[in-house]
Order: sequence, then structure tokens, then C-alpha cells
Amino acid sequence: MIKANTNNNLIRLILFIGLILSVFLILFNTNKVIEYTKKEERKKIELWAMAQKNFIESKNLDEDLGELTFMVLTKSFENPIIQVDESGKILSHKNIFDEESLIIDSIRLKSVLKKISKENKPIEIKFNNSINQKLYFGNSSTFNKIKYYPFALLIVAIFFTLIVINYYKSFVSSNRNKIWASFAKETAHQIGTPLSSLMGWSSILKEKKVDNNIIVEIEKDIERLNKITRRFSEIGSIPKLKKEDINDILNNTINYLKKRNSNLIRFEFKPSKETIFALLNRTLFEWVIENIVKNAIDSMKGKGNIIISVNKVNYEIQVLIKDNGIGIERKFHNKIFSSGFSSKKKGWGLGLSLSKRIIKEYHKGKIFINKSEINKGTTIELHLLPFKENS
Repeated sequence: MIKANTNNNLIRLILFIGLILSVFLILFNTNKVIEYTKKEERKKIELWAMAQKNFIESKNLDEDLGELTFMVLTKSFENPIIQVDESGKILSHKNIFDEESLIIDSIRLKSVLKKISKENKPIEIKFNNSINQKLYFGNSSTFNKIKYYPFALLIVAIFFTLIVINYYKSFVSSNRNKIWASFAKETAHQIGTPLSSLMGWSSILKEKKVDNNIIVEIEKDIERLNKITRRFSEIGSIPKLKKEDINDILNNTINYLKKRNSNLIRFEFKPSKETIFALLNRTLFEWVIENIVKNAIDSMKGKGNIIISVNKVNYEIQVLIKDNGIGIERKFHNKIFSSGFSSKKKGWGLGLSLSKRIIKEYHKGKIFINKSEINKGTTIELHLLPFKENS
């Protein structure tokens, strides 16, 4: 199985590299075509300049111009050209405006000259070995179209690459989700078997009239295991969401946590002034709160204050969980909810990763660090959607 996955990853890598090389090859060849087109256009204008020189130097137009010169001068081409003398005075122009017969505005003509002088180096026309005139020429409309092809191709390649990367991330995420679901279901199944046995033994102990205090403690542990099983069962499939009172859930969860932690941990709950309902899976949401509180207790070294408050902000339910622990460095703010990341030497980095998955994927909410200062504490913020009657 591992070998097959390795081979698949290698094939994807080869295809991705092949894609990049293909794009660069196309870009390289396109640039070559553009360079060739630019050189050919210059040669064409140079030939026209030579014909223009022959025309000017000709003393007798009918006898000395020649058929070739006449053909070159009368040949049509797209490039705009402006001919100037050594003082910069415009002598003639071609292909500047659509209607050559109209009177050309000299200001507009100079504006065109300024523009095309930046596009190509002018061609010098020499008479008696001295430069008397210059021929400025611009790019043809065809060249102006193809010169943007590499940029268009590059943009398409970037978008295509982003699509491929996004698809690959989605594929990896989908596989990871399947692994999580399989792991969760299998864990629930494995816990379920000895749990059934423990429930049976509890019934036998009751019949044997064993000390009731012992039975009560056993039943508490059984209920705890039942709760863990339900959690893994829920996360291993699409959980059912119901209308729940957020203040009620948090109050019950805090009372539960108080009983299972020392008196050195002081809990304070600040419920919202009004009753707020959210669409929640109670089992999973309680698990999120427990995970965050457990991390808070660890950061406080088992001694400190935890304040949980509920508010309604911008049509969303805001839950703040604040501690006065050691805090989290800013560089880790975006990493603590990542799978496998843990600041503890023996940590697996699963608790907050699961919490993010539960809040973001199952409840369409948000979870992030609101504030954290070293040796002062951390505030984790949750956002949930309020319940709507038509939802």
C-alpha cells in the first residue's frame, strides 16, 4: 500500500514537472517567434528606407527610379512610419491615421512620433555619408497582438498550476478525512466491546450488593467511556446538528470540568444577557470546549483562572475562552490548530486540530487565537452561526 502511494506521488511529481517544462518550452518558442517577427519588420522598413533614399537621390524619376524601387515604395505594410530631417522636422509619414487624405494635426503627429520612437530604434538615411534623415517606425498591429501572447500564456499556466495544486490539496485532504473517519469509527468500535462487558459486570456487582460507592464510581467511568464512544462515532460520520441553547451547553460543560479538576483551577462563566440558540452537535461541541480548556490548564501548570464568555457579535455567536497561562508565541498562532503540531514534548497535536475540524467543517464556524501574550495568557475565540427557524 505504501509503495503504491509512493509510485502515485512520483507519477504526479513527474507530470507536474513535465507541465512546467512544457510551459517554459512554449514560452521560449513564442519569444523566438516574437524576436523573429520584430527583426523581419525592421528589415522590411530598412528596405523601404533604401528605396526612399534612391527615390530622393534620383535626378530623373521616370528614368532612374527603377522598377524594384517603385515596387518597394508602393508596397503596403502596417507599420506606422514618420520621416524627419536632421533638425527633427517631420518630412513625411505613413500609416499614422486611418484616413491619409485628411489634414493631420501636427500635435497629434508629434505625439505618435514620441510613442513609436520608444518602440524601435530609428533607421538612419545617409546622403553623401552623412546622416541627413531618420526614419522612425512603430510595431505593426499583428506584432502588438503576438507580443502579449507570452504574458497571456503565463497567466493561463499560473491559473492551471493553481487549479492542479488546489486539486491535489483537495485530494490529500479528502484522503486525510477518510483516514480520520476510519480511525474514529474503529476507535468507537474497539471501545464499545469492553464497554458492553463493563456494563454487564456493573449489573452483576449490584446484584451482589457490593459497596454502592464503588458501583457509582464505576458507572461514572462507564458513562465517561460512553461519551468518548459517542464522540468518535459522531466525528467518524456526518454529525446531526440540532437547535441548542449555547449558554446551557457551556454552563453544563463548565460544571462537568469543575468536578474533574482541582480547586486550584478557578472557572468563571459569563453567559450572554439573552438566550442564544445555535445549530450544534452537543457531543462534539462539548469536546471542543474540553480540548481548549485542557490546553489552557496545561499552559497554567494546573493553577490559574479560566474565563468563558458568550456574546452576539455581527449576527454571529462569539465564545471567548481566556486563561492566564504562559501564552503562545506569535509565530505559532497559525500552527497550533494544525494536525500534528504540539508545543508539548509528549503531545500528539490532535486536540486543537480536532477542534478546528469540528468547528470549521461540521459547524461552518471559525476558531482562532484572539489574543496571546507571553506569561500573561491566551484567549481562544470561536464563532458560530445562530439558529434560524427556517434552517
